[in-house]
Amino acid sequence: MKKIFYIMLLGVMIITSCQKELEIGETATKKMAGEWFLRYSDDGGETWGDYTHFSTYNTASNSSSEMWLDDLETFWPMKGKVSIDVGNKTFSGANIANEYAESTFTITDGKILEKAAKASGSKTVTDSLYFKATFSDDPGTEYILAGYRKTGFLEDEH
Repeated sequence: MKKIFYIMLLGVMIITSCQKELEIGETATKKMAGEWFLRYSDDGGETWGDYTHFSTYNTASNSSSEMWLDDLETFWPMKGKVSIDVGNKTFSGANIANEYAESTFTITDGKILEKAAKASGSKTVTDSLYFKATFSDDPGTEYILAGYRKTGFLEDEH
């Protein structure tokens, strides 16, 4: 009886050890999601401050037509959903409700360019993020935000 039990136990162990691990699913915005270091400037090229930490990520609905744009360090408090075109890696939106302030903002000319930037410290080639923003609480001023995807190297952190 013991022998049958051990044979069955061995069979169960062999069967369960051969099962494939579950794979984690990808989000609809995977190609556009990431952490970024961006700088604010105006159309004359004047830059304000150091790089600020931004994030782009999937919405709860996992839609391929929108993503969150989030200024994590709040040089100018901004968080809202923008419309995206994943194939062209572009984004925009008008009068977007700002989750961080009682205001709205508009994004134009948003784009991600693959391998079009060099990180500030390591000079590693990485993706570039660029867009223009206007804010309802600062009418008439257009800000340009541009920078690079986070590389993971300490010398590129801001």
